[in-house]
Order: sequence, then structure tokens, then C-alpha cells
Amino acid sequence: MIYLSGFGYENKLEDPSKLFAKTWSSKSFINGPAVNDFEEQFAQFCDAEKCVAVSSCTNALQLSLLALGIGPGDEVITVPYTWISTVEVIRQVGATPVFVDISLNDMCIDPKEVAKKISTKTKAIIGVDLYGNVCDIDELKKFKVPVIQDSAQSTGAFYKGKRVGSIADLTCFSFYPSKNLSCWGDAGAVTGSEKYLKIIRQLRNHGQANRFKANMVGWNARMDSIQAEILLNKLPALDKHNTRRRAIATQYNGNLHKDIEIPVQNTNSIHVYHQYVIKHKNVDAIEKTLLSKGIQSRRYYPTPLHRTETYKDKGSYPNAEYCSSKALAIPVHQYLTDKEVSSIIEAVKEAT
Repeated sequence: MIYLSGFGYENKLEDPSKLFAKTWSSKSFINGPAVNDFEEQFAQFCDAEKCVAVSSCTNALQLSLLALGIGPGDEVITVPYTWISTVEVIRQVGATPVFVDISLNDMCIDPKEVAKKISTKTKAIIGVDLYGNVCDIDELKKFKVPVIQDSAQSTGAFYKGKRVGSIADLTCFSFYPSKNLSCWGDAGAVTGSEKYLKIIRQLRNHGQANRFKANMVGWNARMDSIQAEILLNKLPALDKHNTRRRAIATQYNGNLHKDIEIPVQNTNSIHVYHQYVIKHKNVDAIEKTLLSKGIQSRRYYPTPLHRTETYKDKGSYPNAEYCSSKALAIPVHQYLTDKEVSSIIEAVKEAT
């Protein structure tokens, strides 16, 4: 089977415990020295002012909203074509999610649609870097409200020559095991202005500025030190891995552009292809053919959030609905061999 996600790094480890030797020896398993080291190195990698490590990207998004003072009566603009976390955190802090449609080409938030929904109640915009394609942050900044960049899928990407993590007011990352930079469980991070990160740093640790001194109501959203050590080991290889993903995507683009709708890179972005998502009128048939040949694929996202019972919205979002019904992710991870890439191309061509 050719899997959608690759774990070649883990498969080559002879002694996995060596990756977290420092944490094991220090017995500092939560928010330990490895977490501090990761925060410093990841901030430097992103060209960011500071970084706060947290227990997931969901926590990163939620605490970012809280740090901005967003709550009941406020509105936050985002898209319905995204993973649930982007929207659920808005509800969790008591605010109202306001959906806007995506651009059909890059599948990211459409600033022209944002202009139609912005109001005095709008306290933030969450732009989603879908599948590793960076959304148009500079256009979102023109609305003069804080911009949170949901970069769960775009770690290591660039926008107008700047590294993701150094562009928006706050940028939220995921290190879930299938991500471009991944650990062995849930973990995330926030980069951005220190005035917000100072608050997030307290919120993630029960609202404590210092031990036993809780200045605010907080959360338990700390990163495990073991996850930080794994990320420290993987971070130096991220650019190399993203380059391989881009090379595979280039092969797909060149060979499949006449057969399917290939992903369109934002003109200001360097796409890192967390997923390579094609669109076709017969995606179900393509998925079935790939499976018959031992190739894993997956529908992303088969139901836009405005069509779910929990986040139901009567608005019209035709581009989100089109992508939900026609989009399919095929393998693009850095551990694919050239032979496997050729097999995937042949299978897609056969199916179309």
C-alpha cells in the first residue's frame, strides 16, 4: 500500500528512545528544557519575534482568540472549507463564526468575500493556509483587525519571501503526526507579537505568571517535553522534506494537468504541499481505482462546515461546496520513491 502519510523517519529509527534522552534524564516531562529549546529554535526558523509551544494547534487557535480579548458578542471571519478546529475555537470562546467563501483556484480565504462581511463586530480574521498553500495575508491585514494565520498545514512555507510565522499578528501551527513537521502525538505552537504571546504563555499553564500565582483563568495546554525533543530532531530536515514534496507536486502538475484540476499555488506563496489535492467531476471513481491499485487517497473535506448540524449557516459558499464535492488528496509525502510517484500518476490517468 502507498499511504497518504509517510513515516520514513520513524521506520529508520533503531532506538527511538535516543530522541528524548535529555527529557528522560532530567525527568522534566512537561514544559521542560526541551520545550524552551524548541520555542527558541522554531522562532528563529520562522524569523518570528517569539514562540509559545502548546499541546495542539486547536489550543493555539483558542488561546490566540483569548489573548486578543475575543468573546461573547464578537464576530470572527473564517472559511467553511477547513478542518473543524478553525471554527470550533470561535464558538469555544463565546464568539460568533462568520463564514466567507474561498477562492476557487488556491482554495484559500477570498479577501473580496471578507469585504462583504466585515463589520464593527468583527474582532479578528482567521485565514487558513489550506493544504500548505499560504493565504493572502497582506490583503487580510487591510481590514485593520487582527489576523490569525491557521498554518496547521503550511509549516516551512513562504509568503512574499517571508517565512510563515513572521507575517500575521499570530500564527498557529500543528505538529500532528501526519504534518510536514511532525511529532508522536498532539502538539502545536504560536508565533507572533510578544504582547499577545505573554498572555498565551500564562493561559496555557492554568493562568499562572509564576508557579502558584494565577493571574487569570487559564487552561492546561502545555507541550510535552518528549514531543519537543522529537521536533528538535526533525526541524533541521524540514526544508529538505518540503523541497521533496514540491518536486513531487511538480511531477504531478506536469503529467496530470490535462486529466484533472491540479492545485493552484497562490502567486505570493511557496506551497509546501501538506496535501496534494486534485479536483475532478468523478473523484469517487478515481478514489476507487487508486484503492484497487494499493494507493491510499482521501476526500478533503467532504462536507463543508456550513452544511453540518453544529455549524449550520444558510449563506451561499459555492466554491467551498464545489471543492468539498470534487476534491481528493493523493500521496505527496517526502518518503515516496520515484517508482511510487510514477505508479500514482499512471493510476490517476487510468481512472480519468
